[in-house]
Amino acid sequence: MLIGIIGAMEQEIKLLTKSMEITETKTIGMRDYYTGKLFGKDAVLVFSKCGKVAAASAVTCLIEVFKVDLVIFTGVAGGADRALNIGDIVVADRLVQHDMDASMLPGCKKFEIPLLGVDIFKADSRLTALGAKSARHYVSHYMAEDVSQEALTEFRITTPKVVVGTVASGDQFIADSSKVRSLTEDIPDLKCIEMEGAAVAQVCYEHGIDYIVFRVISDKADEHASINFPLFIEKTASHFTRGIVRQFISEID
Repeated sequence: MLIGIIGAMEQEIKLLTKSMEITETKTIGMRDYYTGKLFGKDAVLVFSKCGKVAAASAVTCLIEVFKVDLVIFTGVAGGADRALNIGDIVVADRLVQHDMDASMLPGCKKFEIPLLGVDIFKADSRLTALGAKSARHYVSHYMAEDVSQEALTEFRITTPKVVVGTVASGDQFIADSSKVRSLTEDIPDLKCIEMEGAAVAQVCYEHGIDYIVFRVISDKADEHASINFPLFIEKTASHFTRGIVRQFISEID
């Protein structure tokens, strides 16, 4: 099995890059694709850059050029579920493009991708369950070793929750509590909001490739979202990303 791994920000995957035994680097479409061994598994790692188009471009290349069998997308997200706090982890079982609205077209409903007839992309339930299990294992066994107590205290993280639910993607950095409320009213079981996951899900759906999306909550997607975002990724989320991916791929057949 060849695993493709994507992060939208360089900081989100920098520890994975350091952990990888890189055998080849290819630059395609202004992105570097690193091929090699990651925690004993064959993998291709890429920093996609932000947004749905960037993510779709990267995952298409992973599928068409590198022929990956599984795609992992990982990074941070703004929390939509008020029960979630900074450091909590979301594993996507359903993904929706919240900025897609072609409902003025005949027979097309809000969030539906025109001509595809899909509004919600559903992840494989077996992979989702394994992803949640892997995240919980990381939190209970390795988080305290990976992340300094100073960083955990700074972001008020004790024992992060791991939840499975809906992830919404759009080409907007949401920092508006009223926008979050509107999205939670329109999208059932919405856990978090980000900029890439549903685009990755659509491309994988169209190619018949399995995928999983992990997101670490970095903010509440409200008016304070930008205050702690860069520092959280550097001190905490990058460690969560590496640890969860390491545990997840160790359990894949």
